[in-house]
Amino acid sequence: MPRKAKSDWTAGLEVLLNNPSANPLRNPKVFGEVHKESGMSLSTMIRHLGKSSKQRKEPTKPTDAERSEARLSAMDKD
Repeated sequence: MPRKAKSDWTAGLEVLLNNPSANPLRNPKVFGEVHKESGMSLSTMIRHLGKSSKQRKEPTKPTDAERSEARLSAMDKD
């Protein structure tokens, strides 16, 4: 059965807790400053982090032209 994609909230919370410099448990002053300067509510800020983390993790796939060129060069080497 395929896995469900993480929600923005879950991904944002994961990013927040895995980042030692912005973790509210390890460094509450930095977290408070970021929260105050952003002007966002806490839930909006966590969702925003989740959306941006999902966009960065998307791997780049080679185009069809690149794949066919790689196949042709592999055939030429043989």
